Amino acid sequence: MRAADLRADIPSSRALRPAHRAGTSDAAGPARRATRRTRRTSPPDSTPTAGWRGGHRRAAGRAAVTASILTVSVGWLLAILAAPHVTLSPGWRMVALFCHLTCLVVGFGAVLTVDWFSLRWLLRREPLGTVLTAARGAHLLIWLGLVGLLASGAALRPDTSSGLVWVKLLAVLLVGVNGLFLGRVRERLVAVRGRPPWSALLPGVAAATLSQLGWWTATLVGFWNANS
Repeated sequence: MRAADLRADIPSSRALRPAHRAGTSDAAGPARRATRRTRRTSPPDSTPTAGWRGGHRRAAGRAAVTASILTVSVGWLLAILAAPHVTLSPGWRMVALFCHLTCLVVGFGAVLTVDWFSLRWLLRREPLGTVLTAARGAHLLIWLGLVGLLASGAALRPDTSSGLVWVKLLAVLLVGVNGLFLGRVRERLVAVRGRPPWSALLPGVAAATLSQLGWWTATLVGFWNANS
């Protein structure tokens, strides 16, 4: 047998190389396409899952609300305890009264604005996004008014032996704690896509009603004490 015949029978490495590559590409092709589909369809690591939303995030939210309620309650109690020890001249008392009325206008006015937009939304005159935007913008004004009411009210030395004064003080505390709850309700409504169900709206309606009762009670009792 000639050497030429032997070379013809033995396949060269150049002939085997493309076949090997073709077999490898045919076997790896579906795996690569499946990997690409998995990468496209799988959520990123930063996207929270349902278990994550119901787990430590909710617990952290409860802890933050609890800490906020304690902060508001302690500030309210400190204002009551400090009130009997504050002595102002007639001129400074007029300044404190002016600040008290100004904070009432700022805080209560901001609450009325948000509730007005909420009423228009219930009547289908405004979208929910407008209500949430108004609530977000008025948030700082409401809290500034409430803190100013506490500070200036303590400077005015309320008569804590009067039952009506305690009604006003408790109404202010109700407004503060209820405002924290309203903030949580707004966050939940922001997360809802489309028109939220009534089960998500009822807590907001109840909180808004309590807010109006607290602000009107504090205003009417303060007006009654000022003219009695």
